[in-house]
Amino acid sequence: MKPRICFQAIAAAGLLVAGVSAFAQRGQDRVTTRTAADGTQVTIVSGQPHDPSYGPKPPFEQLDRNGDGIITRDEAEAYLPLFNDYDNLVHHVPGVTKRMYARWDQR
Repeated sequence: MKPRICFQAIAAAGLLVAGVSAFAQRGQDRVTTRTAADGTQVTIVSGQPHDPSYGPKPPFEQLDRNGDGIITRDEAEAYLPLFNDYDNLVHHVPGVTKRMYARWDQR
């Protein structure tokens, strides 16, 4: 029974090493070239997407184009990070208020 435990420990260690090396490769694209059955070259590029810089957060008033004190979904599209979090912020309320926007920035 002990040899089985040793085998499991070795397999677990191997998976850990593979996971760490995969984590270390994040941000680096991996390029692989294969030859298809008909002889054509196929290039596969895989990896994590690069983190785009959206710059500083715009003032609330700039996003609230109609000046009603609430950033709607259409208005939030002007700043993609806010638009991506919009549904989590407005959970059962009509839109993002100035106070909600200020708190969102502090996360």
